[in-house]
Amino acid sequence: MMILLLIATFLVNFPHQLARSDANNGLISIAALGASVLPVGLAVGTRYVPKWKKQACEIPASQHPNSHYICDEAGEVKCLPGWTGDLCDVPICRKGCDPLQGYCRRPGECRCKLGFYGELCDKCVALPGCQHGRCNVSFECSCDPGWKGMFCSEPVCAPDCLSSQGYCEKPGECRCRLGWQGPKCKQCAVLPGCAHGTCQGPLECRCDPGWTGLLCQTPICAQGCSREHGGCRRPGTCRCRVGWTGANCTECVPYPGCVHGSCKRPWECRCEPGWSDDLCNEKLTYCDEHPDVCRNNATCISMTQEDGDYRCICPLGYMGRQCQIKTMVPSMELIPPMPDAATELSQDVQSLADKPSIEETSNEDKPEKGPPKDEEQTAEPLGPIVITDPPTTTTVDPAATAGKWPTEEATTERDDENET
Repeated sequence: MMILLLIATFLVNFPHQLARSDANNGLISIAALGASVLPVGLAVGTRYVPKWKKQACEIPASQHPNSHYICDEAGEVKCLPGWTGDLCDVPICRKGCDPLQGYCRRPGECRCKLGFYGELCDKCVALPGCQHGRCNVSFECSCDPGWKGMFCSEPVCAPDCLSSQGYCEKPGECRCRLGWQGPKCKQCAVLPGCAHGTCQGPLECRCDPGWTGLLCQTPICAQGCSREHGGCRRPGTCRCRVGWTGANCTECVPYPGCVHGSCKRPWECRCEPGWSDDLCNEKLTYCDEHPDVCRNNATCISMTQEDGDYRCICPLGYMGRQCQIKTMVPSMELIPPMPDAATELSQDVQSLADKPSIEETSNEDKPEKGPPKDEEQTAEPLGPIVITDPPTTTTVDPAATAGKWPTEEATTERDDENET
């Protein structure tokens, strides 16, 4: 009887369950089917409600100031916009906020965790101090192309740019350090200021041929060029200073207009024999006009009137203005004479001086040519040679030695002192 009742109930509710199956895309709800096959008394029983949901809706929502839900007529919890969760206590973050790197405490916001930033917290924070790099994870510094180092602050120089000779301030370049030059800084640079030199190492100045000096700025003049009176601006040349001339600048320049003269210093005009005046252009003719003024084959040199008109250069054995006095050639060995002999020698020399010479006696009958006799007597004869060394004898007449040597006797003590 019970079975028949169940079958009747199923047949009554079947059309309604079939309609629900069409609404659910052809799937028949097992729960509805089970309920329709259950007894009528069991199907109409009380629905189970969780305790937290009963507590949430038993008290009016106005008594819960921090709640984010409302309860409908059926006692169901309905969350306010921007909240979710069983008790609607979970805020819904901004759309697109990274679920791992961002969070929110109120609906519509997106707060970033440590190491991330941005409106959606989708950007990582690079290592502090990172200059030319970026990050894939927090506090990373992954260098951009052309940079290196912990903080990506060191540029990668051009290839073959030696760090000891070059450097760079941006990737791909090569700036030379002091003392180097060239595209790759492989060529040495000369010392700053080096005028005519090259280098084999940094900051050298090796002079080119013909130059010298610290900076190779001084040219080497031609060989033999006078350092005092010459110079040069190019190697191998010799330029004379003012007042000097010649290939090596060793010849002085005489006074302009000097005719028959020379110089030892610039702008002088030293006249040659037989010429006078400031420009040595006045010829002296006294010797030509008076050919016999100098005697005994002496050489006559014409002079100006202020200098006495002429000068005679006497041969050996003659003296005087006209070389008319014959002299004795003295002996080269000097022997001290005795006091009496010295007196006799002086008297003999005086008598020779008073007597005329052989040439004068032979020429007495010839007419006198030249200066007057008074002028001839002005020439003094050679005087006696007096030796002032004392004789070896110890007793000497004081009158005989007067005016010749000291009267003090030589002592043996002085000789001893001289020998020591």
